[in-house]
Amino acid sequence: MECSDIVGYVDPLNVSPGAKAAVKVSCSRDTFTSKVFRLGSGYSHPDAPPVSHKVVDAFPQQTHRGTPQFSRIGSSVRIDSWNEPDLDEVDILYISFSCQPTLPSGSGHEQYLFSSFDDINLIGFQGLLAEDGSLLVRVAGPTELQEVRFSLEFVRHQWYKLMFSIEFDPPNVRLQSWAKGRDIGELVQPAQEEHRLNHEPRISSALPMAIASDSRPDKPLTKSEKSVSFNGKIERFLIETQLDGTVSTILALDFSHGIPTDEIRDVDGKLCGKTINGPSRAVTSGHWNGSKSDWTTYKEGYRAIHFHDDDLDDVNWETSFELDMPKDLRSGCYAVFVDDGQTTDWIPFFVKPDPRAVKVPPVALIIPTFTYTAYANEHLFDENRDVHFMAEGTEIDKYSKTMMKRPDLGISLYDSHNDGSGTCYSSVKRPILNMRPDYCMWLFDGPREFPADLWFVDFLQRELGPEGFDVITDHQISESGSQLLARYQVLMSCSHPEYPTFSMLDTYTNFLKDGGRFMYLGGNGYYWVTTHDPDRPHRIEVRRGEAGCRTFGLPPGNWHHSMTGELGGLWRSRGRLPNKLFGVGSCAMGVGKGSGYGITKEAREHPRVSRFLLGLEADEIIGDFGLVQGAASGDEIDRLDFDLGTPHNAVMVATTKLAGGHSDEYMLFNEETLYPMINTTGRTSDKVRSDIVFFETPSGGAVFSVGSINWVGALAWKAFNNNVAKLTANVLHDFVRDPGMISEGVQQYRPSAHKTTE
Repeated sequence: MECSDIVGYVDPLNVSPGAKAAVKVSCSRDTFTSKVFRLGSGYSHPDAPPVSHKVVDAFPQQTHRGTPQFSRIGSSVRIDSWNEPDLDEVDILYISFSCQPTLPSGSGHEQYLFSSFDDINLIGFQGLLAEDGSLLVRVAGPTELQEVRFSLEFVRHQWYKLMFSIEFDPPNVRLQSWAKGRDIGELVQPAQEEHRLNHEPRISSALPMAIASDSRPDKPLTKSEKSVSFNGKIERFLIETQLDGTVSTILALDFSHGIPTDEIRDVDGKLCGKTINGPSRAVTSGHWNGSKSDWTTYKEGYRAIHFHDDDLDDVNWETSFELDMPKDLRSGCYAVFVDDGQTTDWIPFFVKPDPRAVKVPPVALIIPTFTYTAYANEHLFDENRDVHFMAEGTEIDKYSKTMMKRPDLGISLYDSHNDGSGTCYSSVKRPILNMRPDYCMWLFDGPREFPADLWFVDFLQRELGPEGFDVITDHQISESGSQLLARYQVLMSCSHPEYPTFSMLDTYTNFLKDGGRFMYLGGNGYYWVTTHDPDRPHRIEVRRGEAGCRTFGLPPGNWHHSMTGELGGLWRSRGRLPNKLFGVGSCAMGVGKGSGYGITKEAREHPRVSRFLLGLEADEIIGDFGLVQGAASGDEIDRLDFDLGTPHNAVMVATTKLAGGHSDEYMLFNEETLYPMINTTGRTSDKVRSDIVFFETPSGGAVFSVGSINWVGALAWKAFNNNVAKLTANVLHDFVRDPGMISEGVQQYRPSAHKTTE
């Protein structure tokens, strides 16, 4: 299905003042125009703040040449040369490996197991699965490509050891196969089959070798192409030659080497090649027996790589134009608006604060770019996929329709792969179409994550002025740590900070220990173990195990991250519960109407908390309205729980249970339940609730948490003229007034912003 919609991305996503950023655009029309905006509210609704994007004068409108760009999707291994100069003099070439097909038929395309082939000069060989699942070998001859079809029929998820023999005199192709029984009741027999070729093979080791894909050179695509990647695992890839009865090894790869990297090494550790498009590493191989589940201590069980025909790490588009960031450009959320006369796109990027600035504002808004990366191009609305839960009658917006037309833009960490296996990696080197200021999330018929978080930008500008806060991101905190956060007095989260790394949690801990103040204004935060590699900053890794609110679970043995070796799953399962840092932890989710909060008696009587409540009536319900799900508490929600680590001096400011609570459309997360599994819904469980919590730290710091993703939707209601905005503003100004502890040499002030116009 072709798509003519203009789309693009900025690389890098996070850019420093004074640096350059590449804008990469796919446009099927002759020309398109570009403008740069500083983003504010972008969701149009009668009760929402007005759209408030502002043109940045430093970037004049430009016209560019349009070029359609598509990505070559699917993962593989590429070996540039396998270094055997005398192949013409050998008697036999052997290619052997073990594999586990996970979608042997039904993929809709050919799936290459290996390929070293030049179709222009007609040299080389290939092994692949045809669309119907048949196993083929193709060998170049002097004048034609010779194809052999074997009778072996792959069974999904069964392990096979295969040895292909390409014989020169007489010309012949032989297959020996050994299948591993899928269970204790299955008896399998080795098999052998051979076919005569019409001509002597023409083979050259100077050609690249591709594993799990074909060996065509990577080049920009101007039209959509089907993936040709294999769906399944491959291990112990070996190439040998035989001459006069003597067998010599040319290439012996061991995929248990270099697991944290994109490198491919041989059995001796020598660098031989690289992975393409991020196939899954640190996955179990055919010899894994469950005795150990950590790849760092059991290499023998982790010699495989799992390839997928929809893996994508980098679309590798050509640069359409560059942006030179002014040195005085203020930190914030920005977008390049592109228009080809028929379709448009908002292409976001984030400008970092100037690290050399001596004077800084007191507040930093943390944009959860790891959450945006995890949800990037999520397809849960697509009923044709294995994992989906689109409600009947739900409509999707233009961005989701484009996702369906452009499978080459990849999937999210919430989608299963085409073979049914779970995803582990996600990347920002691609257009992320649900990270747009006007994106409407299909499940809630409203903004979620990035478009909702832009309301925080407008709120802070309203309360502190445009120069009263900085904007920072998860990526920046992961890379810079405490050195970055120590510059600020107050940190404010956005609506869904779900994906922190271990170092980020340490950084937040140090910030609070040093007297910092934190406003956690979201829900389901600090939930999944996440890995971010500074050497590949575009990529994150998440491994979903046997607990947590998830759309799939990875099989046993696959729960340790490839980048670090650390155990994946929930931070709760590793003792880093969000309750300990922020007073609340995620407990439930629902898609029905949300709930407001009732104020507690304890809050009214608390000396400091009572100041937060100025302007609110004693019996006033907080947030029984909102732009998403009709209330401040909805979507995924958090609660106070002293048994899970909430500090014992925490004050419950308000709770949804005092405002009627949630309906039975809200249910407990599975990690919250044990046998017997009863009383798990909003009306039957006291655990299904949102709590607003406040506590102070011994060093003068403080935390204010609201326990709901949808808090921001109520905050923005009636353009911030409501009691949710009033309460939030009271806390913000209280936190800012008390200076807390600021890094030595840093002064607070409101810096000059780069000029913007309406």
